[in-house]
Amino acid sequence: MKFVIVGGGISGWLSALIFSHRKPNHEYVIIESSEVNTIGVGEGTTGLFVQTIEQLPDINVAEFLRETKATPKIGIEFNNWSGKGSTFFNPIDGTLTTNEDFDSFLYFTYIQNSSLDTSSLHGLLKRKNKSPYTEKLKDYNSALHLDNKLTIQYLKSKSLKRKNIKYISDTVSKIERDETGKVEKIICSNNIIEGDIFIDCTGYSRIFSEKSDWVSFKNNLPMNSVTTFTRKHNVSMVTKADKLNLGWCWQIPTQERIGCGYVSCDQWGNSVIDEIKSNYPDAEILKSFKFDSGKLKKSWNHNVISLGLAYHFLEPLQATNIHLTLVQIDILCQRCIRQTKDRTLNPDVISIYNKHIDNLIEDFKNFINIHYSRDSRVTLTDYNKKIISLLKVRGLFFEDLPQLYGCSGIGLWGHTLLGLNHLTKQECHNFLSEMNLYEEVKEISSELQTIFKNTSFISYQELIKKLSI
Repeated sequence: MKFVIVGGGISGWLSALIFSHRKPNHEYVIIESSEVNTIGVGEGTTGLFVQTIEQLPDINVAEFLRETKATPKIGIEFNNWSGKGSTFFNPIDGTLTTNEDFDSFLYFTYIQNSSLDTSSLHGLLKRKNKSPYTEKLKDYNSALHLDNKLTIQYLKSKSLKRKNIKYISDTVSKIERDETGKVEKIICSNNIIEGDIFIDCTGYSRIFSEKSDWVSFKNNLPMNSVTTFTRKHNVSMVTKADKLNLGWCWQIPTQERIGCGYVSCDQWGNSVIDEIKSNYPDAEILKSFKFDSGKLKKSWNHNVISLGLAYHFLEPLQATNIHLTLVQIDILCQRCIRQTKDRTLNPDVISIYNKHIDNLIEDFKNFINIHYSRDSRVTLTDYNKKIISLLKVRGLFFEDLPQLYGCSGIGLWGHTLLGLNHLTKQECHNFLSEMNLYEEVKEISSELQTIFKNTSFISYQELIKKLSI
């Protein structure tokens, strides 16, 4: 089969690399337009990104860090989300009881420390200013902070060395479909390209979709504007998410700068630039753009598969964008793409894929929405109202949340809900006592400290020094 990947951003080049490696018997063409620019101010990932690139034969993480100026990410620090001066840490790795039926150590930690940065190994790394890498550059459960432009350049350079990838620099001007709606060919400025399956990685442009295909989430995710800026470099392995008057601001550190963006709702006011300058005096303002949170009705429609931002846009909270792209690609490789066109385009294969991705987006929508549960201007989903009610009665259990490959999971939800102070310390104490877990969970604190002390984690400065050798 011939796969045509349209768009050369991170999702486009990741698609080219992963598909051509995992499904090497097909033909791949990637079309990148020189007229399209990336936002380019830094992007966070989840642990799935590192796991994925580690499996590619022509990439090693040390080289990736060196060439792209990426930095390790051990979690997100949320500031002011439950009131001015409040803070909590949401780690990548979770606690030592995250995978148990009830995350007892999380509730125990909250009783001792409501900022939750002693609940996990990543939290201890944050406190001691250590990286998640050992002396031998072995990483522990880490994610990455990316410089978008350098990451694209790196992924592109690797892709162009693959024999089963053909690269075309051109701009799509027209899409031709047959009477059933399937795409037959795309007309570019200088090329006409036919294909069997088209992968839409054109981001916000969504050139294969109609406006009527869009499902808006603005009732529950009202943010609709981003103003990007950069700040001077400051050593950190933590993404910061600062709640401000009109929304919130991300700060993502790469090796050379901090990439930032103020995500705001224009119905709440128009003082974005003033707020940025007031809170971040060294800010270098870049550009602003509008967006509408939501998704397409179908990720896979006929013979077009929309990946990443071409399928959805949710707020950059919790790094769902690249994560979802990788989940989509993995499911397609594992469960959907077969040797023949007829088997791959089977309606039932497409339907079950769309159902999985649709459920994932619903999960992500609810998870992002729950971050605003202390902001009266945002309408909570009915699902989140029930989750908060359940939490207050007896805490959350593993199976209270969707059990779906790629979903946000109990670790992230638990840290977020407790970090937003939806429970009192006394309530946490009651839950542990009622389940006879209080005494047992005390021992985990010393176990966590022992693991930390017995692992030779190095500092950020030591990591950068090793990478430069």
